[in-house]
Amino acid sequence: MQAPKAFEKHLLRAEILDESKLERARTEAAKHELSIIEILPQIGLVDEETVFRALADYCEMRFVQPSKMEIAAEVIDKVPARFATHYGFVPVAMRDGVLVVAVSDPLDATALDGIRLVLKCRIETVVTTPKEIQRATKELYGVGADTMEKILIKEEAEGAVVNLNDTQVSADLGDDKIDASIIKFVNEVILDAVQSSTTDIHIEPFEEQLRIRFRIDGILHQVPVPASIRGFHAAIVSRVKIMANLNIAEKRLPQDGKILATFGDNQYDLRVSILPTPHGESVNMRILSRSSMFLTLDELGFGEADMKLFNSFIVKPHGIILVTGPTGSGKTTTLYAALNKLNNTDRKIITIEDPIEYQLSGISQMQVMPRIGFDFAMGLRSMLRHDPDIMLVGEIRDYETAEMAIRSSLTGHLVLSTLHTNDAAGAVTRLTDMGVEPFLISSTMIASIAQRLVRRICPDCSAAYTPDAAVLREEFGVAADSPLIAGMRHGTGCEACRHTGYRGRRAIYEILPFTHEIKEMTVKRLTSLDIKKKALEQGMRTLRASGWERVCAGLTTIEEVLRVTADSEIVMPSATETDAPIPV
Repeated sequence: MQAPKAFEKHLLRAEILDESKLERARTEAAKHELSIIEILPQIGLVDEETVFRALADYCEMRFVQPSKMEIAAEVIDKVPARFATHYGFVPVAMRDGVLVVAVSDPLDATALDGIRLVLKCRIETVVTTPKEIQRATKELYGVGADTMEKILIKEEAEGAVVNLNDTQVSADLGDDKIDASIIKFVNEVILDAVQSSTTDIHIEPFEEQLRIRFRIDGILHQVPVPASIRGFHAAIVSRVKIMANLNIAEKRLPQDGKILATFGDNQYDLRVSILPTPHGESVNMRILSRSSMFLTLDELGFGEADMKLFNSFIVKPHGIILVTGPTGSGKTTTLYAALNKLNNTDRKIITIEDPIEYQLSGISQMQVMPRIGFDFAMGLRSMLRHDPDIMLVGEIRDYETAEMAIRSSLTGHLVLSTLHTNDAAGAVTRLTDMGVEPFLISSTMIASIAQRLVRRICPDCSAAYTPDAAVLREEFGVAADSPLIAGMRHGTGCEACRHTGYRGRRAIYEILPFTHEIKEMTVKRLTSLDIKKKALEQGMRTLRASGWERVCAGLTTIEEVLRVTADSEIVMPSATETDAPIPV
């Protein structure tokens, strides 16, 4: 995209740039062999939207944002995805036989003539940004739409019958070009997921459609894909199986595998799980970034008091520390952060995990393999022969693993592990349900820590707001005129957060130290609710109270805290207790 000198003068007249900034932009543009229009946003002198609004003004055209426009289906149908992608434009409207197209380079007469020739109609040109074109193309046509169209054209050209409702139509693609297109499509889906900070990709077949969804910040979002993708489901699954080193001929049994992927400078582990369903095989890919997944204790979100308490636990010479919560609540990340702090030359640390989610230098890590009988219990028995100081067990799932963990802690080892319970006190009930004797729990437990992840308010669209008075009173016991609500914020929604108002996540904690009184209650087999009440008397803060602190600090919202702590029990405060929340 080459901008004429007159456009540079236009930028000066519009006071978007001054002479010194323009000279700097010229130098950088020449160095990188780019135009002024391309280099300005890259070096941060002017944001992209401002540059292209100025370009539209210079060309005497309208500036539009297609991703925010309601575009009729007949307009989209008029332009095949492969043409829109090839020429880099988006159809936005049809007026009296004239097609309105949004382009990022209105000065490229050759491309505009090509659009007219291909579509065989008159066009009106409007201006938008390259990012808007990329975003709108994906929303209108779906991820990899041009790839799907090319496959269909290839099959039709060879006389193949394309039945989009037949899951076997593309199971045996033999043509190299079609195979390459399937590879390209799968790569596009994975790349789009990585760029969206997705943790899981779900490819789900149904009778009439193939649905692809991304889990972002714990919430599932449906990905727009072309309708033609249903006919290529079997080929897509086969490609994923090949990448994960799985058996492509086996379609009746579940399979698990792993893909190692590199995008740019970052490496990713993709944990692949295949499940058979009546309409074909369902695929889940969990994305683990080797570079960005690992966090230190300081980055996890502990408050000052909680950090001091947690640090006092992990320096104990022996005992068990459990982190509890549902799948995907960040339990393993917390344990990795603890191990990283404890990892030094005078400690022997061994882990047994399923899977090994992060490689820790200086720590011996083992992967369970149930197919050959190597489970957590066997791994624990083997660990003890290697004279460890600290042991991490990925998850306590059964009595045998729990018994071995307790036996290890009794023989002078610090054991870290995870457990699936709703709150910290529930760990006692869960272990006794497995068959562990209460006196063994009492004599080995150091602490139980419940954890959840709340979505953070998007920093780009964060704004102050006043929460609903009824929710404040009923859920948190706080009056509407309390000074506590002064710092509350929410996200209004923007492109950076996919219009959700949230971007990224932060942990909230409920830390239950096993004090002398808690141990006595455990031996007496009192309920988890009784234990929780005693812990509250001793100063424990619940998950909801931890979430409330994040709300008051403007980091998350009341709605988000209520969503992740829906199973927390609440004790309403009295009328005089309106200056502080009292969630229990």
